[in-house]
Amino acid sequence: MGPQRWPQGVAFLDGERDNFRDLGDLGKQIESCLRWYVEQFPALIDDRSMTMENIGNLTAPAVFFCLDLKILAGADSQNTADALQASDNNAVWESIDRHLDELLPNFSSHFKTYLRWVFVKKEEQTWEVGSRPPVGRYTPFQRRGRPGDSKGPQRRSGGGQGGRPQQGGRDRHERGQDRDRGPRGPRREGGGAGIKAGGSHADQERAALEAVRVAVDQLRSNPALAEIKLDPSNSFFRRLQHKKAVAEGFHSFSTGEGMQRAVVVTREKQEQEDNP
Repeated sequence: MGPQRWPQGVAFLDGERDNFRDLGDLGKQIESCLRWYVEQFPALIDDRSMTMENIGNLTAPAVFFCLDLKILAGADSQNTADALQASDNNAVWESIDRHLDELLPNFSSHFKTYLRWVFVKKEEQTWEVGSRPPVGRYTPFQRRGRPGDSKGPQRRSGGGQGGRPQQGGRDRHERGQDRDRGPRGPRREGGGAGIKAGGSHADQERAALEAVRVAVDQLRSNPALAEIKLDPSNSFFRRLQHKKAVAEGFHSFSTGEGMQRAVVVTREKQEQEDNP
């Protein structure tokens, strides 16, 4: 098959040439480079689709042509190099697309997609907290059920027909922990404003984090307080509150059942902290 890299590009890398003006303008340079790869890799013309058998003979020239295209653009001018990355709809890309369509009719779309993926800079999308609605089990205060079922699914109680006995479950463990509180000091109920179900998700998220901040401030200002129980919230907001408490240098755990389950911010690590 011969050398796999365009000799003119190799010569540029080896310092044997510092430009490609002898080949013509940028369009002629691109054509010369691409035509060389077509001659060296017959699969670009003979094959009509990409398969596991020919993928190596198709991806190798695509990668090498991409590297040489970067060299050609940089050697031409800084404006050309910038145009290659600024947008995929300008004179530089029109020239590239035209030669790809002419010389690689079967795989021009593959080359175009790959080259744009490499060169064209895409603006990264960042999402602020609360800007995207939660889905699935993190949807706040939504009861799951079949469409048209206003009551939603009924929770089965332990024991009895059709139910599963709760053995060592989360709720029974926490009830036992609540009964045996030990010498942990007094607890203050409700650390700040509650999470209103009627507000937007972003408002509820801010309220959940604000409740932790208020509780932390109270614990810091009153050494007699051992822990503060926040208002009940769902699992999504409780998880945020746990992370916030740890970030503030405190510990937390969840207590209660169902819709009354809430986070307790405490000074010392508790055994039930693994339960969100």
